Parts: sequence; C-alpha cells; structure tokens
Amino acid sequence: MIYDQNDLNSFALCVWKEARGEGDAGMRAVAHVIANRVGKPGFGCNLHSVIYGKNQFTSMSVPSDPEFNLEPKDGDSQYTYCQSLVVLVLDGSDPDLTSSALYYADLKYATSGWFWTHIVNDPVNHPHTAKIGRQDFYR
Repeated sequence: MIYDQNDLNSFALCVWKEARGEGDAGMRAVAHVIANRVGKPGFGCNLHSVIYGKNQFTSMSVPSDPEFNLEPKDGDSQYTYCQSLVVLVLDGSDPDLTSSALYYADLKYATSGWFWTHIVNDPVNHPHTAKIGRQDFYR
C-alpha cells in the first residue's frame, strides 16, 4: 500500500500523542496496533480511517479530548523518533512486539466498560499478547 506524507504525519502524531511517555518500546507497540487495525473487521480500510475513526484514538478525533490540540514542540526527540518509526512499521522492517495486537490499554486507568467486557474479559476472542511498559495488548 502507498502512503502519502499526510498519512505519515497523522500516524506519527497519533503515536506521539498516545505513547510519548511509554519509551521507544511503548511507541513501537502502539504504532503496530494502529497499523495492525488497517483492513481488519470493525476498523477502517486505510490508515487515515483507522487514526481518525470513531471510538479509535480520541486524541486525534474528539475535540473535547485534552490532547486533541496538542502538537509537539520543534525538536521534540520523541516526535522525531515517531516520524522515523512509522515508516519502518509500514514497510514491515520493524518487528511487531505485540504479536499482531489490535487493542491496548493501561488497565490501571481503563474506564471503558465496553473494553473490559469485550476485550479484557474475553480471552478466547481477544487473547492477551503482550505487556509493554504500562500497557496491556490484546488481539
């Protein structure tokens, strides 16, 4: 699949907003979840629709989310890392630490009843695939 610069910028920004406090491994893991969702049932058919889709990454799509208007400062090293990371994830050269996860959450702060009922408490359909930093990952 071919991605334009807008796709790459949105992808890097989403990873930065979602995982900038999780270290390189955490940012890599979140980047893979985003990429893994593309074309899967219940998710968008392209990168843009996954990133900006309803109930996906509120930091990118919900104006009331405190991170919605957040932008990295010039020279932000984590954002620079995200910009190079997303290219590696999309071209398949970065190994997926999540074992193809489609969901993740910091369970200490996860408040969505839907997430707990349909993902965390349904290991048959959504097995736990990794714990990276504070985040738990599920397929």
